[in-house]
Amino acid sequence: MAIYQTEAVVLGAKNWGEADKMMTFFTRERGLVKAAAFGCRRPRSPLAGGMQMFSLLELQLAEGQRVDTVKQCTLKQHYRKLSEDLTAMSYGSFVAEFLREFLPEGQPEPQMFSQLLLILSAFETRNPRVTALAAVYQLLEFTGMQLHYEHCVHCGREINGDAYFQQAAGGVLCADCCEAGMMAFPAELRRFILSLRDFDWSEAAQLKVSARLLVKAEQLLLSYLQSLLGRPLKSLAFIQQL
Repeated sequence: MAIYQTEAVVLGAKNWGEADKMMTFFTRERGLVKAAAFGCRRPRSPLAGGMQMFSLLELQLAEGQRVDTVKQCTLKQHYRKLSEDLTAMSYGSFVAEFLREFLPEGQPEPQMFSQLLLILSAFETRNPRVTALAAVYQLLEFTGMQLHYEHCVHCGREINGDAYFQQAAGGVLCADCCEAGMMAFPAELRRFILSLRDFDWSEAAQLKVSARLLVKAEQLLLSYLQSLLGRPLKSLAFIQQL
């Protein structure tokens, strides 16, 4: 049974059996990994403190034929707001569910992992709704399923002003390539989405947000994710109760 060590963020945890959990980790070296944490629900288990959502861990795991097993864990970072603030927790769960649904198991994404760490830290000081929206726009870029906003998806022409949008086509279209029934895509909405996608989390300044554009950018993203999954993300029901 091969043992390996990796840095990981907890993206999911389900109770299993009397004292165990089935965990979902996003790891730096192996991407999405599912593993069993035996006995971690017992109060004296050395794994108990680490198997919490959004924890950043140093993990030791044993490879298994069906599922890997958590052998040891060291807590590297505790994100206080994501574990104590209900609003931050809700929007963080949206980001975690996005990753669980759209990442294939066992495919390393080290750059995406580093970006996620910046996003989790951002939840500590920034507006959680805006942070979550920017996070998913950014993380979507690593999946190969991102929408395109800077050039017409039909002719490749650079978009500068108002344009049109078609989800099925994969993004924005110029006036020459638009067809009847396509959604108008104002330049201000396009610029706002790009500001979310390209935001540098090391910037001290907060993102400048218009409530109207925020709602439109959310609607566009959620509609697209639902079309890919065939259903809404479950975490949205939790957010709607806030």
